[in-house]
Amino acid sequence: MNYLFSFILGTIVGSFLNVVALRWDLPYQGSILSRFRGRSQCPHCGKKLSWTELVPILSFFILKAKCRECQASISYQYPLVELWTGLVFVFNYLLFGITLYSLLITLVFCIYIVITIYDFKYKIIPDSLVYFTILLTFMVRFISGGDLLDWLTGPIFFIFFGSIWFLSGGRAMGFGDAKLGLSVGLLLGALQGFSAMVLAFWIGAFISLLYIFLNNKGFI
Repeated sequence: MNYLFSFILGTIVGSFLNVVALRWDLPYQGSILSRFRGRSQCPHCGKKLSWTELVPILSFFILKAKCRECQASISYQYPLVELWTGLVFVFNYLLFGITLYSLLITLVFCIYIVITIYDFKYKIIPDSLVYFTILLTFMVRFISGGDLLDWLTGPIFFIFFGSIWFLSGGRAMGFGDAKLGLSVGLLLGALQGFSAMVLAFWIGAFISLLYIFLNNKGFI
């Protein structure tokens, strides 16, 4: 039951992460959180969505991936992010339970998800989000400890990706990726960090191909 609750909570948070990523650049007055308030609406016709159209994952299939008002296609991004976040919550609960450490890890991964959505859509990573993850992952590394190499993995990643950015003139990757590498290195440490780097290249290639396929089919 705890795992089910974690998954449901994760999908709800995932739905909000979609909103955060898509509204990040909107102008706002007062608190920065004001840009994320207000009812969600169809990006095509502007129809405000009812709660029955906002149930994570399920609404996407109930609506058959189309807006009820204008019949425009709904991006697969929404259920995929909700599913992804739900699984993150489950695995974090499974591995770490409910602790300050697990809450920090969950928050870090939520920001990573927002960064991923934003990067796919706009091909840039917001500095404010990256700096926040660096702060959080520094706290995670402080709590989890580790040897000197674990602490140095973040700077090593930063130098590695920063060198690629510099030598390619920014064509191979953005400088934001180098700064994000600092965060990932601090989070994972040496052994897991270098293993994750290899895995990330393969996953990145797969996701890129999947994105191209879905985009060509008009699903994104």
